[in-house]
Amino acid sequence: MSKVLRRGIAVVGRGLRLVLPGVRQVYAQVGVYAKAWDEANDLALEGVGPLWVVLGDSTAQGIGAPSYDQGYVGQLRAVLDQQSSRPWRVVNLSRSGAKAAEVVSSQLPRLEALEKAPDLVTCAIGANDMIPTPLPELLDTLRDIMRRLPEGSVIATVPQGLRPAKAVPTNEMIRAEAPAAGLVVADVWAHTGPPWHGKLAADGFHPGLTGYTEWAKAFSEALAEAGRQGLT
Repeated sequence: MSKVLRRGIAVVGRGLRLVLPGVRQVYAQVGVYAKAWDEANDLALEGVGPLWVVLGDSTAQGIGAPSYDQGYVGQLRAVLDQQSSRPWRVVNLSRSGAKAAEVVSSQLPRLEALEKAPDLVTCAIGANDMIPTPLPELLDTLRDIMRRLPEGSVIATVPQGLRPAKAVPTNEMIRAEAPAAGLVVADVWAHTGPPWHGKLAADGFHPGLTGYTEWAKAFSEALAEAGRQGLT
């Protein structure tokens, strides 16, 4: 199948999905949640307390959750706050639809431009690469990300429900190589998967509130095992 034909099928598929009520409902969150995070980021940068910078895609934006701060980022922040003497500030640099290459070209430079190094950096990316990005290219890009993430950052595995033929080797590489780069692995794959009932948003693709709870657990457990919680 030619690249042009694949693109055409993808465009038609997106158009058909947007006709469905559940998909329209979730898609409508994209601009609203992005604006909410932009406003929250400004306040966080002006505030005091431990700083957490988030890199990633629509899951980091909380798309599919009832509100922008009820995705895994908001739920994990609540856990961090419980174990800290001061509330955490969150600067969320993620973008809905982002692929791994965008973390390299846009999100990491914004992280590196911050005046003060954050206390925590997390990155969950790769889900949007499962179809369009060749596996060798994806693995190379993820390795580039891992080289540039600050030591002690948390990188997530790709969740279940995508393309196992690509997701499995991607996750194997992350689990094998991230620790050697000084990174902590949040095994989102191990916390997702069937039964799907009650875990997904109205579009049947993004996590819903319960699904994001499992994502937050993956990050929380990884931080606890690495001794990164309760340090501030």
